[in-house]
Amino acid sequence: MPASPVIESVQTYTFVSVVSALIEGHKIHKLEWANKEYYGLLRFGKLQLHKPDGQYYDWVLSEGDLIGNDWIILTPAPKIPLH
Repeated sequence: MPASPVIESVQTYTFVSVVSALIEGHKIHKLEWANKEYYGLLRFGKLQLHKPDGQYYDWVLSEGDLIGNDWIILTPAPKIPLH
């Protein structure tokens, strides 16, 4: 089982602000989610949610997700070749 993502910073963001982090390969987490095994990511070109059962699910964003300002960015982001 892979290690849990590490919190990169305690700075919080809006969802709009973390979209670029998702595109760069980072995972994101909403502070209201008590369990750190819940996190969102782009996977196979889809926005997906990882849950504590170890599975990935297509993520249908709620209004609370979209207007929330308690998002954090998790690391590490994968290295993406530039050429």
